[in-house]
Amino acid sequence: MTIRCSHCGCVKFFFTLPKRENNSAPRHHGACCAGCGKPINQQDLHPPLVTYDEWAASRAE
Repeated sequence: MTIRCSHCGCVKFFFTLPKRENNSAPRHHGACCAGCGKPINQQDLHPPLVTYDEWAASRAE
């Protein structure tokens, strides 16, 4: 699974705890982009891509 911000494209992120960090979304609890501070959501999660060779090898077994 790859996490990439849909806003700025950054792959780094940090976790927030309630009432501990000052960020742009004070009510957000979870992961935020390290580049722009946007809360990470489902649009930022990218499943691994399976290539044809990997698929063919799994079908051959």
